[in-house]
Amino acid sequence: MSKEKMYLLDVLKGKWRVLIIEALFNGSKPFTDLQRELKGITAKVLTENLYFLVRSGILVKRSYPVFPPRVEYSLSDTGEKIKPILNAIYAWSLENYTPPTKEVADEFYSVFK
Repeated sequence: MSKEKMYLLDVLKGKWRVLIIEALFNGSKPFTDLQRELKGITAKVLTENLYFLVRSGILVKRSYPVFPPRVEYSLSDTGEKIKPILNAIYAWSLENYTPPTKEVADEFYSVFK
């Protein structure tokens, strides 16, 4: 697999990265606001994903020299380019989603037992 395909998969890997990116569609946010908005994410998982997205060039981290320390995250120029792509995927899912049948759901969840 090419490095370019792996980059795409790494950026969108897991359920949290897409949600983190989407949470920043309307501007920068501090860590605590992101954690509050992304119900169920732990501080550790959020920190790991933010670190990856910053290192990948998707997000920008801004630190302010105040006490207590204040850090905000926002989309980089590269991250801004993802917005129409994620919006198109979201529109596709709204258009094509059908709830799974009981048989499909049972089969899916049996894998995790």
